[in-house]
Formats: sequence, structure tokens, C-alpha cells
Amino acid sequence: MTETQNKPRILAVDDSRVMRRAVTKILGPDYDVIEAEHGEDAWMLLLNDETIQVVFTDLNMPYLDGYGLLERIRQSDNFRMQNMPVIIITGKEDDDDAKDEALDKGATDFISKPFESVQLKARAKAHVRYEEASRQLSIVTDKLEKQSAVDELTELGGQRYFCKAAGEKLDYLRRHNGQCVILRLDIDHFNKIFIKNGKDMADQVIKATGEILKNYVRNEDMAARVGLSKFAMMFQSTQLKEVHDIAERIQQHIMGEPIQVAGKDFKVSVSIGLLEPQIEKDTDIPALVEATEKIMQQSMDAGGGQISQLSSRQPDFDLGGTEDISVDEMLAHLDNGETDRIEPYRDGLLKKLHPLLDFLTKEK
Repeated sequence: MTETQNKPRILAVDDSRVMRRAVTKILGPDYDVIEAEHGEDAWMLLLNDETIQVVFTDLNMPYLDGYGLLERIRQSDNFRMQNMPVIIITGKEDDDDAKDEALDKGATDFISKPFESVQLKARAKAHVRYEEASRQLSIVTDKLEKQSAVDELTELGGQRYFCKAAGEKLDYLRRHNGQCVILRLDIDHFNKIFIKNGKDMADQVIKATGEILKNYVRNEDMAARVGLSKFAMMFQSTQLKEVHDIAERIQQHIMGEPIQVAGKDFKVSVSIGLLEPQIEKDTDIPALVEATEKIMQQSMDAGGGQISQLSSRQPDFDLGGTEDISVDEMLAHLDNGETDRIEPYRDGLLKKLHPLLDFLTKEK
């Protein structure tokens, strides 16, 4: 194996040959740097070279720009590429809106032109180390299951784990005529926090938010980080009003006092959406999370720091009568703690059960 093959491999993508050469000159002594002139060339290299560990890319390029390259990487079926560090090299023409869009599309970090050699080396070292740790973990464990089961930063469930485990709970609720409430929470203006304070600070804000959410999860509930600053929770057999009360306490906890990170106070607000769904035969967790996100967006559009909610759940029986509920349905509601759903049928149930009780208590 040659000396070059022993070095971590980095891909530098920029339509400026001068910028590519600058990256190679600075990182070349410690890394095997390969270059691409635009996103299409970079994409072909990524498809055919699994040894690439980190990507540094410009945003403004011909054929396929940095945004398009980011989208292809994050939407790839390849788990390695989905999680590959992608550092955006920004120029003077790239304002906060450009960085904001790059973050939304999956950027890992930023570095500005003209960059200093020390800064570029530090970014490369940190992200190569992260990629190597992730790759080593995938060798020791089942990559798809273990890496997606727990979010490393918050130690909450990850998106795939949430969809799988919450889906199993949903199947149980469907069989037993149960109900649930989905909660979606997002940190307001998180991209601005990231851009203004950097990735390390932003990560600590996410971590602190995750720690707070853990305080409100019962054994039968679930919480997960499902995006950059996005969290989801599932409350089983809990009424919407109860979950709304929990959501208010979460907001008060997060917004009540600053989150302290490295001696600096961050005043953070969160937007929350709640959905009490009607569980149908074809209802699935990804669709419920997406629907709840749209409800949460109402809170964000109103300025953030608010709670929006919706119940699409329909009564299982005609509340105007007392003849349509069966004993099995009654027992299912009792198992789920839904005594309020039995109350309208109390008189009818007693009328039904009296003959049976008389028979059972009749002296032989």
C-alpha cells in the first residue's frame, strides 16, 4: 500500500482551479486530496470511490451546483453518503440565506473564503475523525440498526428507530382500538443559531433540548431526534388535552431560562405541533409525523414559541345511542384507560349486563 493510500481521502469541489489547488496545497501533506470541477464530476467520484471520507464544496458551480450535490448525497440510498461530512466553502456572494438553504439541504459545516490554512486543517481533522469513528462503528455493529437506533448527540432515538418502534406501537393500538398523540417540536430560528455561533455551539443547544425532552417521556412513550433541530414524540393512550399540558411544560422548561453552552447563554424558543389522529388500516408513522409537522408549521408561521394542535379522531360509536357498544369494546377502552369513552354508554351497559349478573348471582 502506498503512502497516498494510507492517507484519509478528501474530495475538493470548486469550479475555480485556484481554489482547488489551494485546498490541495494546504491539506496535501496530511490527506489524499482529489479534485472535481463541478457537482456532476464530484457525484461520479462519490459513486465510484467508497474511500472518500469528507467533501469540501463550493456552492456556485456549473452543471450541478453545491445545493444539488448536497441533495444527491443526502437523498442517496447509500447510508455512508447520507452521513458523510459535507463542508460548504462560502464566498462573499453567499449570504445568510444561502447558508440557511445549505443547512436545510444537509450541510455539515461552513468555511469562508479566503480560508486560513489552520482553519481548513482543523475542519478536515475534525470531520475525518468523525467519519472514521462512524465507519469503525459500522464494522463492529450492524450499521443500519445501531447507528440509526440512537442519536449520538442527544442519546434519544433516531428517525429510523422512531418509525420502526412507533410503528409497532401503532399496530398494537390499531388492533386494540387505541389512540395516540404525535408531538413534533422544532427549535425556532435554529439555522441562525448555527450560522451565527457555529456547529459546536448549535450541537450543544440540540443536546440540551434533548435532555429536557427526556424528562417528559414515560416508559410507554417515545421521543426521537428526527432531523437537524427536529424532534418527535409519541404518547400512547393519552388524551390530546393531557399532551397539550405536557407540551406547555416542555415550552416553559426550554424557554423559561437560557441554555448555557460554554459559559454563553442561549435564549431558545420552540414551536410545537400536536396531532391526535384517527388510526385507520393504512395509517403509518411517517405520514403521521409529516401531518404533525404541517400543524407545527402553523406555530412557526405565527412567530414561533407556540403550540398548534388538531384532532382528526372520530368517535368509534354513535354517541347518541347506547346499543352499539360491545363488551369487548368496553374492555378495550378500560385497558387503554379511556373511561371517559365508556361513560355515555353506562346506562345501556348496565341494562345489557343485568340479566347476566342476575344469572351468575342466582343461587343454585
